[in-house]
Amino acid sequence: MAGFDEVNTVQKPILDLLVQAGWKHVPGHLLPRNTEDTFLHASLSNALTRLNTAITDDPSRADEILTVLKRRILSAREDGTVQTNQAFLEWIRGLKTHQYRGTKGFQPVQLIDFNDQSQNSFIVSDEVTFGTPGSTSRFDLILWVNGLPLVVIETKTRASSRITWLNAAKDIHDVYEAKWPGFFVPNAFSVATDGRELHYGSIGQPTDSWGIWGSTADDAQLSGWERVKRSVELMLSPTMVLSIVNEFTVFETVKRAGKAPQLIKIVPRYPQVEAVTAIHERALHRTKRQGLIHHTQGSGKTLAMLFAAMKLVKDPALRNPTVVAIADRIQLVSQMSGQFVRAGMASIATPEDSPRLRQLLEQDRRGVIFSTVHKFKNSGLLSNRENIIVLVDEAHRTQEGQLGQHLRAAFPHARFFGFTGTPIADDDRNTFSLFGDPDDPGHAMNSYNSDRSIADGTTVPIHVAPRLVDFHIHKEELDQAFDELADEEGLDEEAKNFLATRATQTRTFFANPERVQKVCSDIIKHFYSAIDPLGMKAQIVVFDRGLCADYYNELTKQLAARSENADTDEVAVVMSVQPKDNQEWNKFRLTSAEEEQLLDRFRTHGDNLKFLIVTSKLGTGFDAPVEGVMYLDKPLKMHTLFQTITRTNRTWRNPKTGQEKLHGLIVDYVGLGDGFARAMSPADPEHARKLLDAETLVDQFETEIKTTLVRFVGIDKMKFDFETFSEATNRLPNQDEIADFSAQFGMLQGLWEAAWPNLRLEKHQGDYKWLAKIYETLAPSDATKELLWLRLGAKTMELVHGHIGDVTVDIGGVDMIIADQDTIKKLIDTGALDPKKDTGNPVPVSTEEVIDNIANRLKRRLAGANGDHAVYRSIADRLDRMREQRVTRAKEGVELLQGFLAIAKDLTAAEKAEDTSGAAGLDLLPNHQIGALTQIFHEFKPEGTPIILEKVVVEIDEVVREVSNGWEGWAKTKVGDRTVRGSIRVVLNRYGLPLQGDLFDHAYAYVTENY
Repeated sequence: MAGFDEVNTVQKPILDLLVQAGWKHVPGHLLPRNTEDTFLHASLSNALTRLNTAITDDPSRADEILTVLKRRILSAREDGTVQTNQAFLEWIRGLKTHQYRGTKGFQPVQLIDFNDQSQNSFIVSDEVTFGTPGSTSRFDLILWVNGLPLVVIETKTRASSRITWLNAAKDIHDVYEAKWPGFFVPNAFSVATDGRELHYGSIGQPTDSWGIWGSTADDAQLSGWERVKRSVELMLSPTMVLSIVNEFTVFETVKRAGKAPQLIKIVPRYPQVEAVTAIHERALHRTKRQGLIHHTQGSGKTLAMLFAAMKLVKDPALRNPTVVAIADRIQLVSQMSGQFVRAGMASIATPEDSPRLRQLLEQDRRGVIFSTVHKFKNSGLLSNRENIIVLVDEAHRTQEGQLGQHLRAAFPHARFFGFTGTPIADDDRNTFSLFGDPDDPGHAMNSYNSDRSIADGTTVPIHVAPRLVDFHIHKEELDQAFDELADEEGLDEEAKNFLATRATQTRTFFANPERVQKVCSDIIKHFYSAIDPLGMKAQIVVFDRGLCADYYNELTKQLAARSENADTDEVAVVMSVQPKDNQEWNKFRLTSAEEEQLLDRFRTHGDNLKFLIVTSKLGTGFDAPVEGVMYLDKPLKMHTLFQTITRTNRTWRNPKTGQEKLHGLIVDYVGLGDGFARAMSPADPEHARKLLDAETLVDQFETEIKTTLVRFVGIDKMKFDFETFSEATNRLPNQDEIADFSAQFGMLQGLWEAAWPNLRLEKHQGDYKWLAKIYETLAPSDATKELLWLRLGAKTMELVHGHIGDVTVDIGGVDMIIADQDTIKKLIDTGALDPKKDTGNPVPVSTEEVIDNIANRLKRRLAGANGDHAVYRSIADRLDRMREQRVTRAKEGVELLQGFLAIAKDLTAAEKAEDTSGAAGLDLLPNHQIGALTQIFHEFKPEGTPIILEKVVVEIDEVVREVSNGWEGWAKTKVGDRTVRGSIRVVLNRYGLPLQGDLFDHAYAYVTENY
């Protein structure tokens, strides 16, 4: 009896799926070809004859094209596989022409009909031999379109947990592509699968970055054969293969430190295809004119914009459109346009200023135009055309204000599509309502959140390592020293209050020299013990630009002190420096080219630039996979915090050791606590903005400003010189008049701020600005206070810093996972998020609410029939201890929230056990008399499951021991992690147990802790 092998467990089931999808099965040994032939010559010749009129008229002309294509195949070894593949793609896409012998002029050549698929042949073959006698290989599955081998599929057996899809991918990348490059010249992409996972990649793509395919409509945790099956059905259908070839493939030349630039081939991820498809359909819609794409940070939004632009520009139904790509920063525009240019996108313009932008649009420029949103300020109507499509990157910024209104006024009939990783929904802004359509699920045409991205391996989880920076203020001594300073300088009470207030602002404590020294010391200690050995680098986010300089100086000093040779690791600052700024900051002033060169050094593994210090720059649009840690010493909130910390979520593999980046790390010196939960929680599309009748407010404003201007009749309000101000102040001869004017202007100011950015306000900007200047001249001057600060500020700060002592940096214990593939679910399950059942959109709650929720739930259970059970008494004791700890702590740290969430989790388990089985269920909760794995299966197996629990436990134990035996550090690699997950699911599946949910999660958690 035959056993389980690669063919019957993986290859044959996938072959069956491909046949169901529309591929005709022709076994490899029955193909009409020689083993050294890359093409199926008969199929390709027939397609040429069928699709090209000139060849239809004279079928012998097909041989001319076949000869040209064969030459391309043979040039792969000399010219490079990727370069030849790029050139051959032009033939596949029908972009090449040929002059047939005996004819005049060149005619286009079509190899594949992308518009009418019935004109193409789709063949799948198994066991295809390729090569010359004595040097051949056998491909498991090949997908042929019109005789061209577009997809290579390598399969591995499911019978061995040690042989995975990665072995298959390495066979393709390391053996087949290297040994037989000609066969991969027509290649669209390749696929590797072991029946548990399926990954795909382009030629030359490192196997660790091969992607997985799916659908955002499916469960993010879909895995095993079901995920493989879905991947085959979705990605390997004839329609999708042709779409990837024709619409979703680009080439880009990337820079490499110390090496020549390299040409790479880029194929899409499934959320990019979904987003582009949604945009294209909406662009053709008769009535709907906008849509929102919500893809998490680091998931490839810029590439999605590139693919969208390519598809829109090429579609005849859009009648040669203009695609306007918008960002809010010049640097982001340069990055986007640069990627489009490197990818070979034609007809691109990046106007340098507003006049040039207007000129291009007045000339009816088609193709793609890149611009910042600022170039549309006061631009007025630029085009009435309907086939203008505006793609807005980072759509949560600037678009709510007047700049966004100017942009929309410039193109009143355009389609607008917003891309964002952090949509905002608060009282003043709502990205969903601005770009979304209420008929779209969650007001977004396509959503790809961080949980799904992490589950797919597109990004990595994020962990937080809390640090408590504590200090003691010698208050009595400081008060005495300050009184002595006041007496010595003869300060009155107002001056004393001014100096005290300014000297004790938040920045003062962040800038305390001892604190800076201690935090920098902790950064260096942590970095060189945990991050540098892995080959990764660090970003440091500090309070302001002044502290950028302070941290640079301190870190540079400490690095020099620890270095035993001249090859000291380096620190750099990236911040904006203006001419009026502190002259000592001039060393940080960089041109755009210098900044990009600096960032390239940081991105380069092995370069001595290990630390980047920033305060607000690099928050978006900065991609550095080598960044393994962010040292966060700046209070941030909500979407700004999310954008900042996700700088660390890019995947990366050490090019020398092969060690993978398993997670990004945030070392928190601020004590943000549950601020991370709030930042990771999704925005609520239904959150209503403040209801304001802007038109009525503007009506009132116009009435008020008209009345206010009456007293200044006859004065030229276009002037801001001394004479004008003197004349205006003469119209306010006494305090009563000044008080009346101040009250009037206060009313105007409130109306202006409430009604902004209504475009009707624009015509009043000049008058309003002039009145504001007059109002400023009436306000008491702060000049004397500034002089006082110049004279005594340094001495006052020295006093304050001199009385802040005993600075300590305490390690907060176990890291907290704040972003993984189940983040939102876990936050809801443990009580940090309220499911908000009325809208289905979870909202964050405070730590106090978490504690109160636990306490109230526990109180009800203690008062119930099983209230004296040991489980509840234990949870009550833990809650009391945690509460006492919180009271005695100066600052709330992440570890406190983690402790409360652990209690919430255990309480949830106890409630579930009691509700299901009463006291007997509580008795089954973990204790020293019941094996942990057995307990897990008792607790979380589906009710009525007819299985022998001990047998399941034993099998999982045996499987995991076999997997991890001799595989030291398996849990630190993606392959090891996935292999163990898959092995557990194999056992669960054998006994009909659920492959997802609590049973699997708890079993896996136990295995990772104990094997």
